[in-house]
Amino acid sequence: MKHILFMLFTVLAVVMEASGNEFTLAQDSKLFNETGYVKGITTARLIGIVELLLGLASVIFAIRSKKRLSVKNAKIALVLGLLAIVFSTVHFITAAGAVFGSGSGKAGAILAFVLGVAGVVLSRSALRRQKLHS
Repeated sequence: MKHILFMLFTVLAVVMEASGNEFTLAQDSKLFNETGYVKGITTARLIGIVELLLGLASVIFAIRSKKRLSVKNAKIALVLGLLAIVFSTVHFITAAGAVFGSGSGKAGAILAFVLGVAGVVLSRSALRRQKLHS
């Protein structure tokens, strides 16, 4: 639980730091830039990165739970994986009209979805394995 809180605080600090320095590109821009290609971190890309980190944390916790037969880590991985799937699905739906490279975070949402599914599958496998061993 301490690791999850540390990760969330770290992500929040990165978001706050980036929002103070990097996002002065356009005052009237929307969340998703549909007009052309952009460089750097946009708000939507940052959201995609956070979703990607949720999916990656899910896979890491699932692998740790399989190695150590830990039900707690498997449940954490399952929750993180489901959060990554839900958030990335919502992100992908809202960025449906944007093209890749427009700063919409679509690529991060797709990778977060894949990692979230992998985390859920691995955590279910770890929970099933734990059930067989007990």
